[in-house]
Amino acid sequence: MARRGYNFRNFAPRAPSWGRSSTTNKHQSLFRQLGSAVETIKREFFSMNSTSRDDLFTKYGVQYGARAEAYARGTFSKWGSGATTLSGQTMERLIQLVPPYLSPQKRYSLLEVVVNIHKKSAPSRPSKVVCINTEAPHPGISEINKALSEMKMSDPLAHVPEYVMKTATWLYDDDITVARAMLAQAESLHNESIKASAIRDMQLILNSISAGQIKTASYRVPMPSGTLEVQIFTPKKGFWQNLFG
Repeated sequence: MARRGYNFRNFAPRAPSWGRSSTTNKHQSLFRQLGSAVETIKREFFSMNSTSRDDLFTKYGVQYGARAEAYARGTFSKWGSGATTLSGQTMERLIQLVPPYLSPQKRYSLLEVVVNIHKKSAPSRPSKVVCINTEAPHPGISEINKALSEMKMSDPLAHVPEYVMKTATWLYDDDITVARAMLAQAESLHNESIKASAIRDMQLILNSISAGQIKTASYRVPMPSGTLEVQIFTPKKGFWQNLFG
């Protein structure tokens, strides 16, 4: 039975028309959206056992015709050896059929790659700014500690763009329920990692302030729901304050 067709072109946030693009552009589009996951999926394709590969080629033929299937079957060994280059269009078509043959662990690891790409390219959300006076640091430190204690993201999918959700759905064979669950898990783990890093970074900053090692500085600490910006300053003393200490 043929797998439901999924249009991989829909993954692009701006829906580019790949039909007229060059092979190089297609490669670039795949790598821009899937990063290192592209090479991982290619390796999985070439390492398939003969039964799974035969099944995949059959599905490939259902979607793209008997001639395309015959070409893929006949050229497979040359692709593997490097004697023939796997074109952007063919790679795009083959990649979209690979996920059902991957183990749950491999699918999830690929999803994590996509989530990390999204996080790195996502625009930064509004920052919370905390100012700390080194001569009276306790109010600012209390505000930072409060921000850290409240650091959470109630809905891990709230800021996930449509193309990431489509990628997750594709990885889980068009099962939107499973895709949402796995994507929420990947997002939550990513956010927990950011939270742990923020707590560690802020503790180092607060320790340095308490030890009198910082007089003026500015820090931006990534947090799950945005960025915490910390402005540290030491008030300038006037003439009479300098004279009498």
